[in-house]
Amino acid sequence: MRCRNRIKINHTALARMFKPRRNEEHEGGAKLAPASRVFSALRGIGRAPQWGIALVFLAMLTVSWRRWTSPISDTGREMDLPWRLLNGEWLYRDVHYIYPPLSPWLNAGLYRVFGAHWDALLGSGVVGGTLIAALCYRIARRLLSPAESSLAAAGVIVWCVFKPAGNLISPYSFAALHGMILGLGAMLLTLRYAESAGRSAAGNLLGAGVLLGLAAITKQEFALAGAATVAAGVFYLRRGQRREACRDLALAGIPAALITSIVYGGMLRAIGARTLIEDCHLFYTHLPASLVYYNAHRTGFDRPLFSLLQILGAAALMVAVARTIAILAQEERRRQPRAWLLTAVCLAVVLGVRLLSGSQWDGSPLRALPLLLLLILFLEWRRRVNGAFSPQLFILAFYSLAVLARVALRVPSGGAFGGFFLPTSLIVLLYLLLHSLPVGVAGFSRNPDAGRRAYRIGLALFLTMLCATAIVFGVRYRKNFSFEIATPRARLFLPKSSGPAIAQALQFLEAETRPGESIAVLPEGSDLAFLAGRRMPLRHQILIPGLMLPEDEQAAIARLRDERVRYILILNRPMREFGAERFGRDFYPDLGRWVEQNYRQVRLFGMEGEAAPEIGHPKFFIRVLAAR
Repeated sequence: MRCRNRIKINHTALARMFKPRRNEEHEGGAKLAPASRVFSALRGIGRAPQWGIALVFLAMLTVSWRRWTSPISDTGREMDLPWRLLNGEWLYRDVHYIYPPLSPWLNAGLYRVFGAHWDALLGSGVVGGTLIAALCYRIARRLLSPAESSLAAAGVIVWCVFKPAGNLISPYSFAALHGMILGLGAMLLTLRYAESAGRSAAGNLLGAGVLLGLAAITKQEFALAGAATVAAGVFYLRRGQRREACRDLALAGIPAALITSIVYGGMLRAIGARTLIEDCHLFYTHLPASLVYYNAHRTGFDRPLFSLLQILGAAALMVAVARTIAILAQEERRRQPRAWLLTAVCLAVVLGVRLLSGSQWDGSPLRALPLLLLLILFLEWRRRVNGAFSPQLFILAFYSLAVLARVALRVPSGGAFGGFFLPTSLIVLLYLLLHSLPVGVAGFSRNPDAGRRAYRIGLALFLTMLCATAIVFGVRYRKNFSFEIATPRARLFLPKSSGPAIAQALQFLEAETRPGESIAVLPEGSDLAFLAGRRMPLRHQILIPGLMLPEDEQAAIARLRDERVRYILILNRPMREFGAERFGRDFYPDLGRWVEQNYRQVRLFGMEGEAAPEIGHPKFFIRVLAAR
């Protein structure tokens, strides 16, 4: 499949983002060579086999094998919730859950087919990572050659799928993984709609609508990003054609609305509006202060001016990198004092912002993505108004910006969330690095050879970063996740900081409790119950501050008392990201006080020799309390 000719008209406009202001003609008055010629020359440089994507995926899979799970935070919900549904409990009514229902039902089905083993869900994570790589390759082919698209997919595999601090094989939420795949699929179909006509266009829109409907019952932000992208793509293509635009929007909107209304309508009828809307916050309503605090921090709106400063610092870094590549691509580098001065000024800005930001910004240029994507959309919309026809980059940039709304002013370079939001942005960045920047360099220097050198420099930079990152991640997996545990329900390697205490707690439960017996793990960590084959009786699996109302707290006490729970495990899980730290002191004091009055500590794992350490201690520990 050859790179499509219609993409060529993008390059002249996008190159202006990197070209200094100067006359677009030669000194003698002759115009520059068309950007399409430069692009055709660059396109022949470097060929990589597509099977390289599979090799990169297999290499990262091998080096990280069974080292994907970071215990306690969120993993208990992902492990234990499907098992509870399989045993007859009702989602939302019997088990509190703040996301839509598709993923828990799907994972419960996997447990039914393959057995209640963590490998069943990890296997689905591997399949999901494979789908993400394949989708990203197909998306990248709308802008890049096969070899370049393979590089883009390899970048997504390393930086998103297998990033140790938030990989997608064992994600913080399978709902986010499934929603991401559905959103990427809907966006790919939108790109295909932009390239097709007649029945083919209608089929792509219908398919996008089905995927958006499924995303809406999986993870809403991906459905919203996909729906906004479909609408933007239709308006971009159907400018001035109101009837055709309404028809196309209906083709995607009707199946999405049908799926959403049938599922949510049935849930509202079976479970009730109050439980879904007020208690589980399914539609982002009645949010407790803790979730508002958490989301404000993630989006960067808790300190907006500070976040904007970091965006400017990241933008300065992008400019510095682009200018350095442009300088190195010139034959007479020493005769560019102004270019060197601009680069130095940008680097000084980066250093200043980095010092002011401290730990808030790791120096990654990705923080400037919203600004860059807005600029691309502005330029592409102007070109559409002027009669140019190039929807692929517009649609890709729009989706990339829409999906970043979850982290609008504080785009992460990794962590638990980065891998879900960055794949399409990485494709855009590679396109700018390998096409827009070389075209700009060739135009500025009036020398196609300079553009070719800029291409080679950009390619070498990308490959160097990719290989270095893969090596670093491999070392981290092997070094940090080195404590092996094996139970009838899982075999995995845990971090050295928490693995020994978890293994000791599992051995204690195996010796002192019966299979299926109820135990409570507070404030989070029901993965211990799942791994030990025990039952978590509380409706709330994660005691996020403010998520339980006073009556919910009393109901939890009554459940522990009525079921005569013999053992309660207190884990060192501070909730700082939700504005509180210590369970029983900073939040849910009634439940914490009742537990301390009715239970006594019998074992302490992870901090032997201590009496009763408090949550928030630098070392991980597990307190085992037995009923008095």
